[in-house]
Amino acid sequence: MFTSVFLSYAFVYSVLFIAVPFIIVMFIMTCIKFFKTDHEEHTITLKKALFDTQSFDFMKSLQAMVGGKYDVCCNVPMDNVFEMDAHTAAENHTKLDYVVIDHDSSEVKLIISDFSKEDDANAKSLFEKFNVKLVEMARGKPYDVQMLQGVLPA
Repeated sequence: MFTSVFLSYAFVYSVLFIAVPFIIVMFIMTCIKFFKTDHEEHTITLKKALFDTQSFDFMKSLQAMVGGKYDVCCNVPMDNVFEMDAHTAAENHTKLDYVVIDHDSSEVKLIISDFSKEDDANAKSLFEKFNVKLVEMARGKPYDVQMLQGVLPA
């Protein structure tokens, strides 16, 4: 009888002091694993140049071409040019390469962009719908200054 009482107490105490803390520790470790945020150190550096030389030269020549009458903006999101609801803006995350705007009224006069991607090709119909002049230029290919001057409004 003495051994059965002793074994019963040993079993209860082993469960109480070994199994229960083990289960609690495992639960806490699981919670830490699933709710831990990733605070990995990502290296961030400043770019030496914002544009590549060809794009920068094109922007400077375009700025000289339009004179003081127009301003040139680059990498403009589509939802800044068109008023659209949040759902449509989420679908159209196209960035326009160059947008020529009127210096005084901030009205869009000309869009110069590359629409070779499938997602960007759908945006071309918007420009036709609202009668915005569009020049489609492939990145990395030479441009025609005469054609751009002809397309710019007087």
